[in-house]
Amino acid sequence: MHGDNFETIRPRNVVILVKEESTPGVDAGPDASDAIPFEANGYSYNGPYTSEESGEVNGSLVAAAPLIVGQPADITIPTRVKGAGAGVTYSASVKPPHHTLLEACGKRGLFTDAIAAAAITAGDVSEATLDTGFPATAQALRGLPLQLAAGNSGGRLVHISDYTAGKVATLADLFASALNTSVTAAMLANWSYAGTTPKNASARATDHPTVTVYIYEDGTLHKFVGCRASMANFGGQSARPGFITYNLMGIYLGWEDATLPTVSIPGHSAPVLSMGAGGVNPSLVINRKELKVATWSLNDAQAKETTQDPNTPFGFGSPELGGRAPTLNIDPLSTFKANRDTIAEIEANAEYPGVLRFGNVPGNRWSLVHPKLLPTAKTPATRGIHRSENLQLRAL
Repeated sequence: MHGDNFETIRPRNVVILVKEESTPGVDAGPDASDAIPFEANGYSYNGPYTSEESGEVNGSLVAAAPLIVGQPADITIPTRVKGAGAGVTYSASVKPPHHTLLEACGKRGLFTDAIAAAAITAGDVSEATLDTGFPATAQALRGLPLQLAAGNSGGRLVHISDYTAGKVATLADLFASALNTSVTAAMLANWSYAGTTPKNASARATDHPTVTVYIYEDGTLHKFVGCRASMANFGGQSARPGFITYNLMGIYLGWEDATLPTVSIPGHSAPVLSMGAGGVNPSLVINRKELKVATWSLNDAQAKETTQDPNTPFGFGSPELGGRAPTLNIDPLSTFKANRDTIAEIEANAEYPGVLRFGNVPGNRWSLVHPKLLPTAKTPATRGIHRSENLQLRAL
């Protein structure tokens, strides 16, 4: 028997760096500060070539040599969603750990600075009129978190589903009685991400940026440029973290032997979908009702298509992001018609807000906020001994 002394590659010993490109398709040169946390089991990448069988005859029953053709780079990065870390205060430069991947999906990041607490000037069971320091621009705070305190607020963290130039914030939450003017409201410094529709070439550069991806794998380095992404899987379960699998496409740049960089990746646990001990914020509210849900998923249905281009190394350029049709899927337990009549809501083309909240610790909590959901389908199902329903809601 004969063996060799070549080193082998252990994919568990891996670091991935992701950095936004200033010029699409040009190596941005990511460094250790661009490292991201991800799940080692499930990440993957491909090579620049594939093959196709040739129909060419050669005077033999043996097939002719196959065609060797180029192909787009395809990278999969599974992640669990979490914040920068307990006690971290966000700023224009302090961002969530997967900021760059979200932007590569066309989810443009927006930083909103803190606004000091001030008493509301009027309130209702799902509405608060804000005062000093809050902007007088319609929808400026739509989807953002509002920390309430004092009065009859219960100290809850709520989310804004609609906002007027008169500083009237409609909430995705419902209170037992109208919020009184003893309640104070503060805006927390935060990053928010939403799908974008570029209006011109300049907007496309910022709304749909490309990224460079470096995969350091046990002494080797694989480089990819011109990458854009989509969310292949985004979902989770009650009492568990949310997960996003990012699927990136781009251009293979090459590989080399290289030492793994020394990185500092946030190692804290991801927040889960539950109120927590002593929690005051309902974790899942749809149409301002708390639903008993076991699983949830957001199918973003983001179109992503690579461009054939012979003026690139392997015949394919950077992909472009197209249309999207995001749908929220949940499986609430059924209840009496008097409590919730989903069929009537579907018939009426009802639109209402929804929010999922993960964690209670500042710096390591996040929310999935839908200012407008349209229920489109309800299918009876079972969960254990209970009747449940598979509910689809289009995110408008």
